[in-house]
Amino acid sequence: MSLISIVAREDFISVVTDIGDHQMMGDSDRIKEIIPDTAFIVSSGDEEYTNMAEDAADLLVKQGFCLKEIAESIQSSFIQERFSSQESGRGFEAVIAGYSLFGEAQYHVISNTKPMESFYPGHGESLFYVNGLEPMLVLERALKMHGMGTLSQAQAAQIHLLHEAAKFIPNVNRGASTFALKKAN
Repeated sequence: MSLISIVAREDFISVVTDIGDHQMMGDSDRIKEIIPDTAFIVSSGDEEYTNMAEDAADLLVKQGFCLKEIAESIQSSFIQERFSSQESGRGFEAVIAGYSLFGEAQYHVISNTKPMESFYPGHGESLFYVNGLEPMLVLERALKMHGMGTLSQAQAAQIHLLHEAAKFIPNVNRGASTFALKKAN
């Protein structure tokens, strides 16, 4: 699976992932906007699972579900026994991120190996996530070094993480794919 990093503040949400030139056969990594200028899904891992999650997100958006409900619905389908990575040997992780109807930043981490986690950065708060403990520590240091108060600072730290992670994580590519949402005024 690719490396996915998120930095979220009340005024922006940034995602950086490697473009995955060294992907394993059957893996897919994508960033897809599900609500223009408002929400996206970034996924990594098994291609079939990635496609299922994106299709479900698109359908649930059209049906008027909020981002947390979308994440919960997708997560519940992946905790079924037939999608478990222990059963199939196929890993999957995704982050659904965006802004609520009230303009509140949020992101939800879904996986077929662990429970869903939801995050809501408050006023002046920066929250971040990387799929992996060691990369999380590297991103934390990079954010302290580069800052995280602006989108450009956050993305500089996330790209730094990607370059560092490529040194110690097999199949992580140094090429960055970035996407950001800014809060509408």
